[in-house]
Amino acid sequence: MVEVRLTAGLPAAGRTIISSTAQRMFLETLPQVVERALLYQSIDVHAMHATIASVEDQEYLRSQLASKDLVAFIGDGSVLPRASGVSNLPLATDNVVRFQTPAETRVSFELPNQGAVMGMGIRRGVTLVCGGGFNGKSTLLQAIERGVYNHVPGDGRELVVTDEMAVKIKAEEGRFICNTDIRPFINNLPLGKETRAFSTCNASGSTSMAASIQEGIEAQASAFLFDEDTCATNFLVRDGRMQQLVSQNHEPITPLVSRVRELWETKGVSSILVIGGCGDYLDVADTIISMHDYVPADSTAKARAIAQRMPVAIEVPLT
Repeated sequence: MVEVRLTAGLPAAGRTIISSTAQRMFLETLPQVVERALLYQSIDVHAMHATIASVEDQEYLRSQLASKDLVAFIGDGSVLPRASGVSNLPLATDNVVRFQTPAETRVSFELPNQGAVMGMGIRRGVTLVCGGGFNGKSTLLQAIERGVYNHVPGDGRELVVTDEMAVKIKAEEGRFICNTDIRPFINNLPLGKETRAFSTCNASGSTSMAASIQEGIEAQASAFLFDEDTCATNFLVRDGRMQQLVSQNHEPITPLVSRVRELWETKGVSSILVIGGCGDYLDVADTIISMHDYVPADSTAKARAIAQRMPVAIEVPLT
């Protein structure tokens, strides 16, 4: 049985329904839609079977991530960029760069329909995606974000799968927050305002991110995805100079860089962060992937050497 649900806006002039147009909608247009979309004789059978096989493979691949300690997988040859910022269609140009897996992160799976596939596995823990601007960092993260959903054949991301409990976190200025304990990130507000059960109708960027993380933990999220382009800067980091200028006792915000390891080590929640302008995160990441000309490389060893040569002071949370 196939159940279809849809909405249809009735044609109207002011508060009056235009009956003749509504009649055509229900008696002509809607039956044509049903006939073309739902009747077997109207369907491309080969395309239908290809879609079913692709979805079976994606569901199986997603179910196998945990067996290899992964939160996401990006298959070799995937087309990650989209036709535009408002389109889900793949970029269709002769010079599109298909995904290539660094040797250090290559894993393989045997799928029920497609057979053996290889690609980049993103392991549980804290993963940093870095690189210069316009080199594909956000495009990679967006593909991972959409990997909680299955893709149709031809989308280009059929082999991009993510743990279904992964959640994107971003600043949402003006969002509503109701009775949420945000003390791990926001505490000691001026005038003694309590954050144990914080509520507001107009959250700031940093406060909205704190609430989203706490809500995600309560919903048993497996991983958080962050892109610095859509995050509140003061929530991500507080550098050494600012620590000297404003003492920790006078700063209500505990930045994510001070909590991201704790999220993984005590809550089991992984983080994938796109960071291009804050080297403090090199000290707290398990894996560092750098993007250059849309091609990923494993830069973990190089990043750790830099972190040892140029140490930074990451604040330890007061509570």
